[in-house]
Amino acid sequence: MKIKTNYPFLHERELITAQIATFWDNVSEGWEKVWGPHIHHGFYENGETITPLKAQENLIEKLSNMLFITSNSHIVDVGCGMGGSSIYLAKKYHAKVDGITLSPHQVNIANQKLKDLSNVRFKVEDALTLSSFANNSIDIVWSLESCEQFYNKQLFVEQAYRILKPGGQLMLVTWCSDREEYSGRFAKKYKQICRAFDLPYMPTMNYYLSQLSTTGFKIKSGTDWSKYVEKSWDIGMALLREYSFIKILKMSGWRSLKFAYQLKLMRNAFRDQQVKYGVFLATKP
Repeated sequence: MKIKTNYPFLHERELITAQIATFWDNVSEGWEKVWGPHIHHGFYENGETITPLKAQENLIEKLSNMLFITSNSHIVDVGCGMGGSSIYLAKKYHAKVDGITLSPHQVNIANQKLKDLSNVRFKVEDALTLSSFANNSIDIVWSLESCEQFYNKQLFVEQAYRILKPGGQLMLVTWCSDREEYSGRFAKKYKQICRAFDLPYMPTMNYYLSQLSTTGFKIKSGTDWSKYVEKSWDIGMALLREYSFIKILKMSGWRSLKFAYQLKLMRNAFRDQQVKYGVFLATKP
């Protein structure tokens, strides 16, 4: 068996999109209790011992320091989850932030965290249309570990380009495969990972670099941060061990339970370097 990583092997876009929205509707609240307010990796450097929350905020800090952000910036957080990055960026930089997600429940959770913040708003919107944003209207598009679930990566890149102002910046952070085609047991493992985490496909870093360039972006950086983030999977598995089978089931249902038991699969994929943690910074000329 052979399988290419540069196009979906799960073919029904509308069905997959609905499944992803339902998944996050079901698991977000329970997952926040385990993983914290940010549903993404943490950044660990020089063997330091820090809390998962601090590591996650370190990651946001490292990425945002690569960008030019001011209080006048308008940021779109694509795949905002429960609002963690959006709120962090709005508080630190006093920028205007729009967070979008497919999950109505995530929007509700995020809105409950706003309190007196007036420069952030959350809404349900598809990353592949970005329909509420006008051409050349946004300073920064921020996509932190959401693109892996997008059915059409190239379409998202094109939409990001459309809404960015000239000089606007795209921060795209996503899981990537280590090769363009798998065969045998590697193909089987690739499909297991994609099915476990609702990934229509998982292209290589070179694929993203090519798509960004073809769309017209000027690429500032395209690097693999796997060594800084892979520790997150061991920590996540340790956190989950504090919860019983029944407790996880009660928090978020069968799908979350299945997700929890697949963490080892992804941990091993990072260890074997089959999955890379791609960090891309690009600007619109």
